[in-house]
Amino acid sequence: MWYSETLGVIKTPRPISKDGINHPRNIFRLWSKEELAALDIRPARVVTPDSRYYNTGSESYDLVDGEWVISYSTSGKDVDQLKTSMKAKVKQIASSTLTHSDWMRIREEDGGTTMPADWKTYRSDVRAMSNTKEAEIDALEDLDAIKLYESTPGTPNEDGGIPHVNNVTGGWPNDPDYVEPVVEEE
Repeated sequence: MWYSETLGVIKTPRPISKDGINHPRNIFRLWSKEELAALDIRPARVVTPDSRYYNTGSESYDLVDGEWVISYSTSGKDVDQLKTSMKAKVKQIASSTLTHSDWMRIREEDGGTTMPADWKTYRSDVRAMSNTKEAEIDALEDLDAIKLYESTPGTPNEDGGIPHVNNVTGGWPNDPDYVEPVVEEE
């Protein structure tokens, strides 16, 4: 992507006319940055705020080290609305998770086979986890706390990378029939 104060944003190479001279689109591939800059065309990049947490406003264009940086003014989204949305997601996950074993509970209530104890414990653990997560979300005080809750640094892995955990969607208990996937070593 390129930007020119007279031509605007050029997302893909296209023929251009500058100072009465027509230039083919391949100048974007063949010409150096300096040659393009002589036509007031410079590389550009867009810095986009995370739309999960920020509302965007007006664009600004800044020339930094020969590159146009296109950015937006931002305002943080409403913390209470974000928390409400996070808690709704927690409730949806808990409901969806419990739905898969509802048939066992209904069968038991109808006088059929008793639900296994490990499944009753699991269902109780899911409800407790949902309550815990909702209380944790209620305790979040600002946008930074919300962002950290949704992307908490985890334990470094073998290659030195640090995975991040979304506490809304991660950390739920596994059902009693869950089998850990086997990872084959090369």
